[in-house]
Amino acid sequence: MMNITQPPALFGISRSNRNFSDAYYWGKNQFNSAFPVALACYMRSQSHPLMYVKFKDSDHTQVTELAVTELFGSTLPNEQLHFSFETRFDPFRTFVHDELPAIDLVVGKGDPIQQLRPIEIKLTTLPDNTTEAGPEDKYGAELVIRSATTRYMALSMARAVDAHRVRVRVRVRVRVREIFEPVFARVRSWDSKAEMLPIVGKALAALELFLTEFKDLQSPLLMQPIWKTVGKSPVLADHCLDIFVWSDFALTHLFLDSVRKPRDTNAISRYGRATLRLTRFLYERSKSDKVFQAPIYDGMTFDNQNDKEFAISGTRSRELMACARLAKPIIAKDEIKHIILGGGQKFLSPERRFEAVFSDSIKACLNHA
Repeated sequence: MMNITQPPALFGISRSNRNFSDAYYWGKNQFNSAFPVALACYMRSQSHPLMYVKFKDSDHTQVTELAVTELFGSTLPNEQLHFSFETRFDPFRTFVHDELPAIDLVVGKGDPIQQLRPIEIKLTTLPDNTTEAGPEDKYGAELVIRSATTRYMALSMARAVDAHRVRVRVRVRVRVREIFEPVFARVRSWDSKAEMLPIVGKALAALELFLTEFKDLQSPLLMQPIWKTVGKSPVLADHCLDIFVWSDFALTHLFLDSVRKPRDTNAISRYGRATLRLTRFLYERSKSDKVFQAPIYDGMTFDNQNDKEFAISGTRSRELMACARLAKPIIAKDEIKHIILGGGQKFLSPERRFEAVFSDSIKACLNHA
Protein backbone atom coordinates (compact mmCIF):
# COMPACT_ATOMS: atom_id res chain seq x y z
CA MET A 1 0.00 0.00 0.00
CA MET A 2 1.28 3.44 -0.90
CA ASN A 3 2.16 5.58 2.09
CA ILE A 4 0.65 9.00 1.57
CA THR A 5 1.90 11.65 3.95
CA GLN A 6 -0.20 14.77 4.44
CA PRO A 7 1.71 17.95 3.66
CA PRO A 8 1.79 20.72 6.27
CA ALA A 9 -1.59 22.42 6.41
CA LEU A 10 -4.03 24.31 8.58
CA PHE A 11 -7.56 23.02 9.15
CA GLY A 12 -10.19 24.35 6.77
CA ILE A 13 -7.89 26.53 4.66
CA SER A 14 -8.02 24.93 1.23
CA ARG A 15 -8.26 28.00 -1.00
CA SER A 16 -5.91 30.82 -0.11
CA ASN A 17 -3.21 33.18 -1.34
CA ARG A 18 -0.86 31.30 1.01
CA ASN A 19 0.40 27.77 0.40
CA PHE A 20 0.97 26.19 3.80
CA SER A 21 2.92 23.28 2.38
CA ASP A 22 5.65 25.90 1.88
CA ALA A 23 7.72 26.55 5.01
CA TYR A 24 7.82 30.26 4.12
CA TYR A 25 4.21 30.72 5.19
CA TRP A 26 4.88 29.42 8.70
CA GLY A 27 7.52 32.02 9.47
CA LYS A 28 7.73 35.60 10.67
CA ASN A 29 4.32 37.02 11.59
CA GLN A 30 2.22 35.09 9.08
CA PHE A 31 1.28 32.23 11.36
CA ASN A 32 -0.35 34.66 13.80
CA SER A 33 -3.02 35.54 11.24
CA ALA A 34 -3.38 32.12 9.60
CA PHE A 35 -3.73 29.98 12.73
CA PRO A 36 -6.77 31.98 14.00
CA VAL A 37 -8.56 31.35 10.69
CA ALA A 38 -7.93 27.63 10.99
CA LEU A 39 -9.13 27.78 14.59
CA ALA A 40 -12.37 29.45 13.44
CA CYS A 41 -12.81 26.80 10.74
CA TYR A 42 -12.26 24.07 13.32
CA MET A 43 -14.72 25.64 15.77
CA ARG A 44 -17.24 25.78 12.95
CA SER A 45 -16.78 22.05 12.31
CA GLN A 46 -17.47 21.42 16.00
CA SER A 47 -20.56 23.70 15.98
CA HIS A 48 -18.96 26.05 18.50
CA PRO A 49 -20.17 29.66 18.20
CA LEU A 50 -17.73 32.51 18.64
CA MET A 51 -18.16 35.14 21.34
CA TYR A 52 -19.38 38.43 19.88
CA VAL A 53 -18.61 41.76 21.59
CA LYS A 54 -21.23 44.27 20.50
CA PHE A 55 -21.93 47.92 21.23
CA LYS A 56 -24.83 48.10 23.71
CA ASP A 57 -24.68 51.74 24.76
CA SER A 58 -22.03 54.38 25.32
CA ASP A 59 -21.04 52.81 28.65
CA HIS A 60 -21.47 49.08 28.02
CA THR A 61 -20.76 46.26 25.61
CA GLN A 62 -22.87 43.14 25.19
CA VAL A 63 -21.25 39.72 24.76
CA THR A 64 -23.37 37.27 22.76
CA GLU A 65 -22.77 34.30 20.46
CA LEU A 66 -21.85 34.61 16.79
CA ALA A 67 -21.85 31.76 14.28
CA VAL A 68 -18.67 31.39 12.24
CA THR A 69 -20.84 31.59 9.12
CA GLU A 70 -21.84 35.11 10.19
CA LEU A 71 -18.22 36.10 10.67
CA PHE A 72 -17.22 34.69 7.27
CA GLY A 73 -20.33 36.08 5.58
CA SER A 74 -21.24 32.77 3.96
CA THR A 75 -22.80 29.39 4.71
CA LEU A 76 -20.50 27.69 2.19
CA PRO A 77 -18.23 24.98 3.64
CA ASN A 78 -14.75 26.06 4.75
CA GLU A 79 -13.18 24.27 1.79
CA GLN A 80 -15.18 26.35 -0.70
CA LEU A 81 -14.25 29.70 0.82
CA HIS A 82 -11.18 31.67 -0.22
CA PHE A 83 -9.00 33.17 2.53
CA SER A 84 -6.85 36.00 1.24
CA PHE A 85 -4.33 37.40 3.73
CA GLU A 86 -2.96 40.96 3.74
CA THR A 87 -5.43 42.02 1.06
CA ARG A 88 -7.47 45.12 0.31
CA PHE A 89 -11.24 44.84 0.57
CA ASP A 90 -12.22 46.21 -2.81
CA PRO A 91 -15.85 47.21 -1.99
CA PHE A 92 -14.41 49.90 0.30
CA ARG A 93 -12.51 51.54 -2.58
CA THR A 94 -15.68 53.41 -3.51
CA PHE A 95 -15.50 55.34 -0.21
CA VAL A 96 -11.98 56.78 -0.58
CA HIS A 97 -10.01 58.89 -3.05
CA ASP A 98 -6.60 57.54 -2.06
CA GLU A 99 -5.07 54.09 -1.67
CA LEU A 100 -6.90 51.63 0.55
CA PRO A 101 -4.67 49.81 3.06
CA ALA A 102 -4.64 46.03 3.28
CA ILE A 103 -6.46 44.24 6.08
CA ASP A 104 -5.35 40.98 7.71
CA LEU A 105 -7.96 38.79 5.98
CA VAL A 106 -10.54 39.02 3.25
CA VAL A 107 -12.98 36.10 2.99
CA GLY A 108 -14.27 35.38 -0.49
CA LYS A 109 -16.06 32.79 -2.58
CA GLY A 110 -16.33 31.63 -6.17
CA ASP A 111 -14.07 31.92 -9.20
CA PRO A 112 -13.44 34.72 -9.94
CA ILE A 113 -13.38 35.53 -6.26
CA GLN A 114 -16.24 37.56 -4.84
CA GLN A 115 -15.07 39.33 -1.68
CA LEU A 116 -17.44 38.85 1.25
CA ARG A 117 -15.95 40.13 4.49
CA PRO A 118 -12.91 42.09 5.68
CA ILE A 119 -11.54 40.85 9.01
CA GLU A 120 -8.78 42.27 11.15
CA ILE A 121 -7.04 39.62 13.30
CA LYS A 122 -5.48 40.26 16.68
CA LEU A 123 -4.02 37.19 18.39
CA THR A 124 -3.73 37.86 22.12
CA THR A 125 -2.43 36.05 25.17
CA LEU A 126 -4.32 35.52 28.42
CA PRO A 127 -3.31 36.75 30.97
CA ASP A 128 -1.33 39.89 30.17
CA ASN A 129 1.17 41.42 32.57
CA THR A 130 -1.47 43.58 34.27
CA THR A 131 -3.70 40.62 35.21
CA GLU A 132 -1.34 37.64 35.58
CA ALA A 133 -1.07 38.02 39.38
CA GLY A 134 -4.83 37.79 39.90
CA PRO A 135 -7.27 34.85 39.87
CA GLU A 136 -8.11 33.21 36.54
CA ASP A 137 -11.58 34.74 36.39
CA LYS A 138 -9.89 38.17 36.41
CA TYR A 139 -7.48 37.49 33.54
CA GLY A 140 -7.51 39.87 30.61
CA ALA A 141 -5.63 40.32 27.31
CA GLU A 142 -3.79 43.38 26.06
CA LEU A 143 -5.03 44.73 22.73
CA VAL A 144 -2.76 46.82 20.50
CA ILE A 145 -4.74 48.48 17.72
CA ARG A 146 -3.07 49.60 14.50
CA SER A 147 -4.11 52.35 12.12
CA ALA A 148 -5.44 49.91 9.51
CA THR A 149 -7.95 48.64 12.08
CA THR A 150 -9.38 52.08 12.80
CA ARG A 151 -9.48 52.93 9.10
CA TYR A 152 -11.51 49.80 8.38
CA MET A 153 -13.70 50.56 11.39
CA ALA A 154 -14.58 53.92 9.84
CA LEU A 155 -15.08 52.38 6.40
CA SER A 156 -17.30 49.64 7.84
CA MET A 157 -19.46 52.29 9.51
CA ALA A 158 -19.67 54.20 6.24
CA ARG A 159 -20.87 51.08 4.47
CA ALA A 160 -23.44 50.45 7.21
CA VAL A 161 -24.86 53.93 6.72
CA ASP A 162 -25.09 53.30 2.97
CA ALA A 163 -26.78 49.90 3.36
CA HIS A 164 -30.25 51.24 2.60
CA ARG A 165 -32.44 51.97 -0.36
CA VAL A 166 -31.35 55.18 -2.05
CA ARG A 167 -34.11 57.35 -0.57
CA VAL A 168 -33.47 56.11 2.97
CA ARG A 169 -29.71 56.37 2.46
CA VAL A 170 -29.96 60.07 1.70
CA ARG A 171 -31.95 60.70 4.88
CA VAL A 172 -29.48 58.70 6.95
CA ARG A 173 -26.48 60.61 5.60
CA VAL A 174 -28.25 63.89 6.30
CA ARG A 175 -28.78 62.75 9.87
CA VAL A 176 -25.10 61.82 10.23
CA ARG A 177 -24.14 65.26 9.00
CA GLU A 178 -26.54 66.86 11.48
CA ILE A 179 -24.77 65.00 14.31
CA PHE A 180 -21.23 66.05 13.43
CA GLU A 181 -21.57 69.41 11.68
CA PRO A 182 -22.08 71.50 14.85
CA VAL A 183 -18.73 70.17 16.08
CA PHE A 184 -16.63 70.50 12.93
CA ALA A 185 -18.22 73.08 10.64
CA ARG A 186 -15.81 75.86 11.68
CA VAL A 187 -12.58 73.86 11.87
CA ARG A 188 -9.80 75.57 9.91
CA SER A 189 -6.80 73.38 10.68
CA TRP A 190 -7.44 69.73 11.47
CA ASP A 191 -3.77 69.24 12.36
CA SER A 192 -3.71 72.04 14.93
CA LYS A 193 -3.52 70.75 18.47
CA ALA A 194 -4.55 74.16 19.80
CA GLU A 195 -7.69 74.21 17.66
CA MET A 196 -8.68 70.56 18.10
CA LEU A 197 -8.05 70.13 21.84
CA PRO A 198 -11.19 72.03 22.91
CA ILE A 199 -13.22 70.01 20.40
CA VAL A 200 -12.38 66.52 21.73
CA GLY A 201 -15.21 66.47 24.28
CA LYS A 202 -17.77 67.68 21.73
CA ALA A 203 -16.54 65.13 19.17
CA LEU A 204 -16.90 62.38 21.78
CA ALA A 205 -20.47 63.39 22.58
CA ALA A 206 -21.36 63.45 18.88
CA LEU A 207 -19.76 60.05 18.34
CA GLU A 208 -21.70 58.55 21.24
CA LEU A 209 -24.92 59.92 19.73
CA PHE A 210 -24.04 58.43 16.33
CA LEU A 211 -23.22 55.03 17.84
CA THR A 212 -26.40 54.94 19.88
CA GLU A 213 -28.66 55.92 16.99
CA PHE A 214 -27.13 53.52 14.47
CA LYS A 215 -26.00 50.58 16.62
CA ASP A 216 -28.44 48.26 14.83
CA LEU A 217 -26.16 48.59 11.78
CA GLN A 218 -23.01 47.23 13.49
CA SER A 219 -21.23 44.23 11.97
CA PRO A 220 -18.29 41.93 12.82
CA LEU A 221 -14.86 43.37 12.06
CA LEU A 222 -12.06 42.27 14.40
CA MET A 223 -11.37 38.65 15.29
CA GLN A 224 -9.52 38.31 18.59
CA PRO A 225 -8.36 34.75 19.29
CA ILE A 226 -7.13 34.22 22.83
CA TRP A 227 -4.61 31.61 23.93
CA LYS A 228 -4.46 31.02 27.63
CA THR A 229 -1.34 30.02 29.53
CA VAL A 230 -0.76 28.87 33.09
CA GLY A 231 -0.10 32.23 34.71
CA LYS A 232 2.82 33.99 33.04
CA SER A 233 4.48 30.72 32.03
CA PRO A 234 4.67 29.56 28.38
CA VAL A 235 2.67 26.42 29.29
CA LEU A 236 -0.76 26.25 27.68
CA ALA A 237 -3.74 25.89 30.00
CA ASP A 238 -5.85 22.75 29.58
CA HIS A 239 -8.58 24.86 27.99
CA CYS A 240 -6.51 27.36 26.09
CA LEU A 241 -8.12 28.61 22.87
CA ASP A 242 -11.18 30.62 21.96
CA ILE A 243 -12.25 33.43 19.65
CA PHE A 244 -13.88 36.73 20.47
CA VAL A 245 -15.17 38.95 17.66
CA TRP A 246 -15.63 42.71 17.99
CA SER A 247 -18.13 44.63 15.95
CA ASP A 248 -17.05 47.83 14.24
CA PHE A 249 -19.14 49.85 16.71
CA ALA A 250 -17.91 47.93 19.78
CA LEU A 251 -14.28 48.73 18.94
CA THR A 252 -14.96 52.32 19.96
CA HIS A 253 -15.24 51.10 23.56
CA LEU A 254 -11.49 50.53 23.46
CA PHE A 255 -10.99 54.31 23.59
CA LEU A 256 -14.27 55.95 24.70
CA ASP A 257 -13.68 55.62 28.43
CA SER A 258 -10.11 56.92 28.20
CA VAL A 259 -11.30 60.00 26.33
CA ARG A 260 -13.88 60.72 29.02
CA LYS A 261 -11.19 60.59 31.71
CA PRO A 262 -7.98 61.97 30.16
CA ARG A 263 -4.78 61.84 32.19
CA ASP A 264 -3.59 65.14 30.75
CA THR A 265 -6.22 67.72 29.90
CA ASN A 266 -3.63 69.79 28.03
CA ALA A 267 -2.80 67.04 25.53
CA ILE A 268 -4.62 65.01 22.91
CA SER A 269 -3.95 61.39 23.77
CA ARG A 270 -3.90 58.51 21.31
CA TYR A 271 -7.48 57.78 22.40
CA GLY A 272 -8.54 61.37 21.79
CA ARG A 273 -6.83 61.25 18.42
CA ALA A 274 -8.75 58.08 17.52
CA THR A 275 -11.98 59.87 18.39
CA LEU A 276 -11.13 62.91 16.27
CA ARG A 277 -10.02 60.80 13.31
CA LEU A 278 -13.15 58.64 13.31
CA THR A 279 -15.56 61.53 13.75
CA ARG A 280 -13.83 63.56 11.05
CA PHE A 281 -14.07 60.62 8.65
CA LEU A 282 -17.79 60.15 9.36
CA TYR A 283 -18.43 63.88 9.01
CA GLU A 284 -16.60 64.19 5.69
CA ARG A 285 -18.27 61.02 4.41
CA SER A 286 -21.68 62.53 5.22
CA LYS A 287 -20.85 65.44 2.90
CA SER A 288 -19.24 63.55 0.02
CA ASP A 289 -19.19 60.11 -1.55
CA LYS A 290 -15.42 59.83 -1.14
CA VAL A 291 -12.95 60.79 1.57
CA PHE A 292 -9.20 61.39 1.53
CA GLN A 293 -7.77 59.11 4.24
CA ALA A 294 -4.19 60.36 4.26
CA PRO A 295 -4.87 63.76 5.86
CA ILE A 296 -6.80 61.96 8.61
CA TYR A 297 -4.69 58.91 9.41
CA ASP A 298 -1.25 60.09 8.31
CA GLY A 299 -1.89 63.58 9.56
CA MET A 300 -3.69 64.59 12.77
CA THR A 301 -0.89 63.13 14.92
CA PHE A 302 -1.06 65.73 17.72
CA ASP A 303 2.47 64.96 18.98
CA ASN A 304 1.74 61.20 19.08
CA GLN A 305 3.76 58.74 17.04
CA ASN A 306 1.95 56.97 14.21
CA ASP A 307 3.41 53.52 14.94
CA LYS A 308 0.09 52.36 16.38
CA GLU A 309 -3.32 53.85 17.06
CA PHE A 310 -3.52 52.94 20.74
CA ALA A 311 -3.41 50.02 23.19
CA ILE A 312 -5.46 48.91 26.18
CA SER A 313 -4.48 46.59 29.00
CA GLY A 314 -6.12 43.36 30.04
CA THR A 315 -7.58 45.11 33.05
CA ARG A 316 -9.77 47.20 30.75
CA SER A 317 -10.43 44.64 28.01
CA ARG A 318 -11.63 42.11 30.63
CA GLU A 319 -14.46 44.46 31.60
CA LEU A 320 -15.59 44.68 27.98
CA MET A 321 -15.27 40.96 27.21
CA ALA A 322 -16.51 39.47 30.49
CA CYS A 323 -18.18 36.08 30.10
CA ALA A 324 -17.68 32.46 31.18
CA ARG A 325 -15.56 31.62 28.13
CA LEU A 326 -13.02 34.31 28.93
CA ALA A 327 -12.33 32.41 32.16
CA LYS A 328 -12.51 28.98 30.51
CA PRO A 329 -11.89 28.98 26.74
CA ILE A 330 -13.86 26.37 24.83
CA ILE A 331 -11.02 24.62 22.94
CA ALA A 332 -8.74 22.22 24.85
CA LYS A 333 -5.04 22.00 24.10
CA ASP A 334 -5.28 18.38 22.93
CA GLU A 335 -7.47 19.63 20.04
CA ILE A 336 -4.60 21.63 18.52
CA LYS A 337 -3.48 18.47 16.72
CA HIS A 338 -6.69 18.72 14.66
CA ILE A 339 -5.92 22.31 13.63
CA ILE A 340 -2.21 22.17 12.75
CA LEU A 341 -1.81 19.31 10.29
CA GLY A 342 0.99 17.46 8.58
CA GLY A 343 3.66 18.46 11.07
CA GLY A 344 3.36 22.11 10.20
CA GLN A 345 4.55 23.12 13.67
CA LYS A 346 8.07 22.05 12.66
CA PHE A 347 8.19 25.01 10.29
CA LEU A 348 7.42 27.60 12.96
CA SER A 349 10.26 30.09 13.17
CA PRO A 350 8.93 33.28 14.75
CA GLU A 351 11.16 36.30 15.21
CA ARG A 352 9.50 38.18 18.04
CA ARG A 353 9.17 37.10 21.66
CA PHE A 354 5.36 36.95 21.62
CA GLU A 355 5.31 34.63 18.63
CA ALA A 356 8.18 32.58 20.02
CA VAL A 357 6.33 31.82 23.24
CA PHE A 358 3.20 30.95 21.30
CA SER A 359 4.94 28.64 18.84
CA ASP A 360 6.99 26.98 21.59
CA SER A 361 3.77 26.27 23.47
CA ILE A 362 2.22 24.79 20.33
CA LYS A 363 5.25 22.62 19.62
CA ALA A 364 5.41 21.33 23.20
CA CYS A 365 1.70 20.52 23.13
CA LEU A 366 1.89 18.62 19.82
CA ASN A 367 5.10 16.79 20.72
CA HIS A 368 3.29 15.26 23.67
CA ALA A 369 0.09 14.52 21.75
